[in-house]
Amino acid sequence: MESKVFKQGNYIWECKSSYDPSGEINLTYLKSAIKSVEKRWEREGKPSGYYYVFPINVITNTARQELEKFKQAYQGQVEIDYYDREQVQRLIQNLSKLSNMESLVNYIKQVWKG
Repeated sequence: MESKVFKQGNYIWECKSSYDPSGEINLTYLKSAIKSVEKRWEREGKPSGYYYVFPINVITNTARQELEKFKQAYQGQVEIDYYDREQVQRLIQNLSKLSNMESLVNYIKQVWKG
C-alpha cells in the first residue's frame, strides 16, 4: 500500500503498510522507511512531531525496538510516536480533538475497515 503523509503546521503523520497487509510490519521495510525520513529531515529540517501510523499491520517487539531507537535518537528534538492496527482506535480518539485533520481520520477508518 502506498504511503500517505498528512501535515498540520510542523507536525507530520505518515501512514505506512508493509507488504503483508494483515500481518506484522516488515522489519527491513521499517528500517528503510526510517532511513528515508532521516534523509528527508537532512534536506528539509526536522518537524516538531512525527507520527508513524501502521493502520493494518502489527508492530512486533523487534520492530518496536527499532522505533524506540528512532525515538531515542531524536529525543528532545522531535516528538516521535507510532501506532499499529491495535492502537488505531486510540489514535482516532486523540485525533478527534483536531477538527481539521478529518482527511487523516477518514483515511485510517477506510483502510482499517478494509
